Amino acid sequence: MTRAYLIRIRNFVILVLLQILIFSNIHLYGYATAYLYLLFLLKLPRHTTRNELLLWGFLTGFIVDIFGNTPGINTAAATFVAFARNYILASFTKKDEADDYIPAASTIGSSGYIGYSLTCIIIFYVALYLLELFTINYPVTLLISVTASSLLTELFILVIECFNRK
Repeated sequence: MTRAYLIRIRNFVILVLLQILIFSNIHLYGYATAYLYLLFLLKLPRHTTRNELLLWGFLTGFIVDIFGNTPGINTAAATFVAFARNYILASFTKKDEADDYIPAASTIGSSGYIGYSLTCIIIFYVALYLLELFTINYPVTLLISVTASSLLTELFILVIECFNRK
């Protein structure tokens, strides 16, 4: 039990540091920014309680907001994804699946994992950019930003998933 928590904390620190030091500084054409720290929320075990998910979502978003000088935008979006994660995961898995797995392409299938991760990522970016723009007067900009950022983040997550296959 403690080994699992130590691994979880290690993954948390690595992904948040990568986000703060590298990925927050990459903005492709002013539209696409990869938020790789979402992988931490996506890879939490299926049996993680809702309160624990909300706490991890809040904590990851809050730390990224502190170092990114964004006033609570990542916190709100990451907490929202953490809230919706179990519902999204349930819609991409079989009903007879065991309750103690970690979402991955090897456990829920490649198409299920891509659907699950992409849905969570799109929800995150819609919330993030709506809070950032605070208006829907620019639907084309919103659509381009959500699409480009979601695809970029999904690409990075799938590359990491390919390296983590056992």
